[in-house]
Amino acid sequence: MLKSIIGIIRKLPQLHSIAGELHSAAKELNKETRIHYLTLLLDMGLLRLRHICPNEYKDYRFYDKSRAARNRFLTEYCRGKMDVAFNQKYGHECRAAMSNKQIFNKLFSDFLGRQWLYTPDASDQQIEEFLSTHKQIIVKPSAAGRGIGVRKILYSEVSDIKVFCEEARNNCLLLEEIVVQHPDLSSINPSSVNTLRINTVVDRTGVPHILRPALRMGVGESITDNFSGNGIVAGIDLDTGILSTPAIGADLRTYIKHPTSGVVILGFQIPHWEAAKDMVHRAANLTPQTRWVGWDIAITSKGPLVIEGNIDTGSRTMQMTTQTGVYHIMRSYL
Repeated sequence: MLKSIIGIIRKLPQLHSIAGELHSAAKELNKETRIHYLTLLLDMGLLRLRHICPNEYKDYRFYDKSRAARNRFLTEYCRGKMDVAFNQKYGHECRAAMSNKQIFNKLFSDFLGRQWLYTPDASDQQIEEFLSTHKQIIVKPSAAGRGIGVRKILYSEVSDIKVFCEEARNNCLLLEEIVVQHPDLSSINPSSVNTLRINTVVDRTGVPHILRPALRMGVGESITDNFSGNGIVAGIDLDTGILSTPAIGADLRTYIKHPTSGVVILGFQIPHWEAAKDMVHRAANLTPQTRWVGWDIAITSKGPLVIEGNIDTGSRTMQMTTQTGVYHIMRSYL
């Protein structure tokens, strides 16, 4: 009995935090939806017991959905279970490759379509030659994700090459040739490479399937198109490669036109779509032990190329665009 009481007391700060989170979310949604505050609070509270947080409740508009529709969504809790089922039980080496850009680039070198250099393995001369050859490059931390630390470097702006080389090695930086995207995609937002996020899921027989492809687009002067970095995303029709939904941002605002360029999003045709689908199928077959991968694909004038593969693949880009879930589809592939 005493242990139970102590356990409850220890959880009080956490419970207080959850209660505050539910209160704020219910108050905000009450203003937006005109649904009664207590109705929202009770609904979110019951779903919180099933590990569904208020952010997911808002992102997927659960206040408008039936119990059956809600159960089809791949929430973060369900995503964790699917990650264990599809990836953690198998292929630890491949999993490590997806988490490290240098290892990934070696493994998928035939799909990259660009030159790159891992600075800890390079001399000062090699780093300087790479910079001077390409004039401007993209710099990436080898182990970071979500666009963190990605920046553009101009050779003309490097005042001390030895200092740059030392810092690059100390931070295990990867240098990559800049990808020149297809003019059609550049017209949407020229400052960022606007990539396709294509999830592949390998079924029990070893066949990869494409699940809810989407186009990610940067906004303003951003050089990345990451959803978590103020980017926007629109769903792609699997058969045609045409954008089939308006774009949506992490703030839940929807866009018929791109907010920077004004390009109409709905109905936009992705160039080289069939080649992009073929590429992710071939990439997925290269490491079938890693059964669920979110591929970031750039489209150039010559065709598609792989930017990176993600095993910590977000579920929001797959589901927010259409406001329909994929959990039941993923379970069917198990």
